[in-house]
Amino acid sequence: MLPASKIIGVSSWCLLFIALAIYLTIFILVIKSRRELRDISMLLTCSTCLSAFLTAFAACVMTGSNLSTGFLLNNRSFCYAWGLFYDIFECTIYFSYCLQGFYRLCRVVFYKKKFLLSYSLYIILIIGQWLLTLILLLPPVFVGWYIHIPTETFCLVPYTYIGPEVYHILILYLIPIVSLTIVYIWITTDIRRVSQTPNLAVAAIQRQRNQRDLTVIKRILAIMGILIVLRFPTIIFMVYGIIAGSLYPLTYGIVGIITAFCLIFIGVITIKTTSYLEKQVLGYFFPQTNRVQSGPMPLNQRNIPAVMSNNMNSQVYRKGNAPTK
Repeated sequence: MLPASKIIGVSSWCLLFIALAIYLTIFILVIKSRRELRDISMLLTCSTCLSAFLTAFAACVMTGSNLSTGFLLNNRSFCYAWGLFYDIFECTIYFSYCLQGFYRLCRVVFYKKKFLLSYSLYIILIIGQWLLTLILLLPPVFVGWYIHIPTETFCLVPYTYIGPEVYHILILYLIPIVSLTIVYIWITTDIRRVSQTPNLAVAAIQRQRNQRDLTVIKRILAIMGILIVLRFPTIIFMVYGIIAGSLYPLTYGIVGIITAFCLIFIGVITIKTTSYLEKQVLGYFFPQTNRVQSGPMPLNQRNIPAVMSNNMNSQVYRKGNAPTK
C-alpha cells in the first residue's frame, strides 16, 4: 500500500493537470476570437489566468520532484529560483485581481479620463505588476529565506520561519484585500452620488453600467475571500508548528492539494463569470443540434424522394401558370 504522502502527491498532481487543462482551454478559446482579446476586461482576465497557469505548472514540477528522484535538488540555486518563481506566480494572481478592480474603478469614477481606459495602459500595468512582484519577493532570496524543505524535495520559505511567512502573507493577502476594499468603497460612494443626480437618460445609462461594474467588484472580493479561507489551513499548520516545535509531516502535501483546488476554482469561476467563455464552453460540451425549426422544412429533408419532389414542383408550376377562366 502506498504511503499517505505518495497518495496525497499523486492526487495533487492529477488536480494540477486538471487546472492546467482548464487554463489551456481558456487560452485556446480566447485565441480563436482575437476580437475578444482586444477588450480590456478580457485582457485582464487572461492575465489572471496566465498567473494561475504558471502557478499550476510550477506546483506540478515541484510535486513531480517529490514523486520522482527529487530532480530539483540536483542544483540548489535552481531549486531556490524555482521556489521564488512559484511565489511570484502565486502573488501575481492576487495582484491581477487588483488590476481588475482598478479597471472597474476607472470605468465608474474616472470614465471621462479616456487615457485611463486605454488598452496600452493596461498592458503596461500588467508588466508593471510582474516587476513589482519580483521586486517585493526577490530580497528573501538574498537574505537566505529559501531553503530545502527537509520533508520534501523542493525549496521554499519554510512555514517555521515566522517573520518571512508574515512578510509573504502581507504581500499575498493584505495588499490585494486592502486595495480591493478601497476600490469597492470608492465605487459604492460614487454610485450613491450618481443616483442622486436628475433622472436623465445619460445618468440612467451610467448608473446601469456602474451597477454592472459594482457586481464585478463584489464577485472579485468574493473570490479573494474564498481563496483566503481556503488558505487558512496553512496558517493553522504554522500555528501548530510554533506550538509543537515542528510541522505536521504531511503539511506541504495537504497545502499542495488545497492549492490545486484553489487553482481549479479560479479557472471554473473565470469561465462561469465571463459570458464569452461560458457560451463557448457550453456550446462545445452541449451543442444545440436539436433545435426546433420555426420555418417550413425543405422537401428534401422530409424523407421524400427527390423524383417525387421534382414532380410535385413541376405540377405546382403548371398549376400556377394555368390560364384563369
